[in-house]
Amino acid sequence: MTQIAIIGAGIGGLTAGIALKKAGFQVRIYEKAPEFGEVGAGISMSPNAVHGLRSLGLGEFLDSNSNEPIEQQLCHGETGELLQPIDRRKTRETYGAPYLQLHRADLLEALIQAFGAENCVMDHGLESIASREDGVTLTFENGAVAEADAVIAADGLRSVVRDALFDSKPPEFSGHIAYRGLIPASELSARSAEPLNINHLALGRNMVTYPVRNGELVNVVALSKADGWVDEGWSVKADKAQLLAKYEGFAAYVRDVLEKVPEEELFCWGLFIREPLENWRSGRTVLLGDAAHPMLPYMGQGASCAIEDGVVLGRAFAECEDVDSALDCYVASRIERASTLQRESNLGGERLQAIDPDMFRDTPIKDEDALGIFAYDPATVALTRA
Repeated sequence: MTQIAIIGAGIGGLTAGIALKKAGFQVRIYEKAPEFGEVGAGISMSPNAVHGLRSLGLGEFLDSNSNEPIEQQLCHGETGELLQPIDRRKTRETYGAPYLQLHRADLLEALIQAFGAENCVMDHGLESIASREDGVTLTFENGAVAEADAVIAADGLRSVVRDALFDSKPPEFSGHIAYRGLIPASELSARSAEPLNINHLALGRNMVTYPVRNGELVNVVALSKADGWVDEGWSVKADKAQLLAKYEGFAAYVRDVLEKVPEEELFCWGLFIREPLENWRSGRTVLLGDAAHPMLPYMGQGASCAIEDGVVLGRAFAECEDVDSALDCYVASRIERASTLQRESNLGGERLQAIDPDMFRDTPIKDEDALGIFAYDPATVALTRA
C-alpha cells in the first residue's frame, strides 16, 4: 500500500491526513511538538472551508461548536459609529454553507479525533529531506529515519521542506503585528457576545471581536503596523500597557475590551510574508498550507485555504491512477487559487488600515464576497489534470 507522510499536525496537515485516509491511503503525520496543546485563539471558517470540512464528516461538529455571525460590522475606531454592515443572514442560501467562527483548539481537537492521534508521531522535528522520483527519505532531529512514497509538507511559514527543496526567499516581516486574547464574555458588555463580527478601523490599526464556545468567550485580535519584529512564534507574551497605548483614543467598546484582556492571556506575534511560488512539487514531495502560501489574516483565509488544499489533495489521490499523477493534479488544481488568495490577503491590511475610516461609509470594500472567494467548494470543484 502507498505510504504517505505528512510533516506538521496543524489544521492543514490534519485535514490532508483525514482526506487521504478517506481515499484509502495509509498516512502518518510527523509533528515537531512533543504533545498537542491548547491554542488560545478564535478562528473563522468561511463557506469554502465549511464545504471542505463537511465533506470529511465534520459537519455535526461545526453545527455544535460554532458561532454563526449574522453581520460583520465595520465601525469607526474612534467614534464607534457603524460605517458599513456586511449582512451574513443569507450566506447559507447564497453559498450553500455558513460563515462560522469557533475556538481554534476545538477545531484542532476535532481534526485529531477524526484522523486518529495514534497515527501522529510526536516530538519528531524534521532535520532533512531527500525527495526522489520514486520516494522520500525523512531524517528527524532525534535521529529517527522514515521512508515514504510521497510527502506532504504542511510545516508552516518557516517550512524546513520549502527551504530545503525550493528556491525561495526567506520570510519577510510584513510591517504588521497582531495581538490576540480571549476574554470571558461575562466580563464584557452584552454586545460583545452577540452573533456579530465587530471590526473597529483607524489609520494603521484595527481591532476585531467575536464570540466563541457558544458565547462563553470573546476572541479579540488587534492589528497594527510596526517598524520591526524579532521574536519567533505566535505565542509571545505581550505588554498590556503597550497595547493600550497603541489604541489610545479609540471608542469606549474597544478600550473596554482591551482593558479586560487577562494579562496572562495576551499574546503578540509579527506577521511575516513569503512570495507566491510557481511550483509546489519537488520529486515526490509537495507543499500544503502555510508552507506553500502563507498569507496575512485580513481576509481570514489562511486556515480555510489550507483546508481547501487538504480536501483537494485527498480527491486527487482518490481519482488519479498513480502517486505522480495525483501530486501533479493537486498542484495544478490548487496553485492559481491559493496564490490569488495569498496576494489578496496580503493587500487586505492596506485596504482596511491605509484608508481614512470615514471613507467606508459610502464605499463598498473589496471583500471576500466581491472577490468571489466564498463560492469555491473544494469537495466538488473540477480537478485539473497536469
